[in-house]
Amino acid sequence: MNTINCEICGKEIPSGEAIYCEAGDFFVCKECYDDEFVECERCGDIVPLDEAYLSVGGNGYLCDCCHDDLFG
Repeated sequence: MNTINCEICGKEIPSGEAIYCEAGDFFVCKECYDDEFVECERCGDIVPLDEAYLSVGGNGYLCDCCHDDLFG
């Protein structure tokens, strides 16, 4: 079985379970993906949590581009 190491936590995971993150051009495990990435509620892009903006209602997140489009 082919394995890949998660780029965030280093955990060895089966390659079929690894999630590709376009935002960083690497693979991560599901746990790190769920903890470290969010979906922009406006455009649907996946962005790192620490680069996302909390939406006005506080229930979702916006990527940098959508935040700039809405709030300049």
